[in-house]
Amino acid sequence: AAPAAQEEGEAITAPLVGTFYAASAPDKAPFVAVGDKVKAGQTVCLLEAMKMISEVPAPFDCVIEEVVAENGQLAAFGDVLFRVRRV
Repeated sequence: AAPAAQEEGEAITAPLVGTFYAASAPDKAPFVAVGDKVKAGQTVCLLEAMKMISEVPAPFDCVIEEVVAENGQLAAFGDVLFRVRRV
């Protein structure tokens, strides 16, 4: 199963149901962009559920390959937010 997972790439998924925000405010730059190297624990986005904001951290050191979720979009538990490559 590991080789198949590598071919498809790894992902950062939504840990809860909420609205996806790429930045801390509409006038701020996104937390991450395609090509960015991020460290484990670094915030990659925010999810808002019932007026509570949760930071979503990178689970491991990685490079952002694709931003899948759209800003303001509702994300369900387990939805892919980012495609990433471990470094």
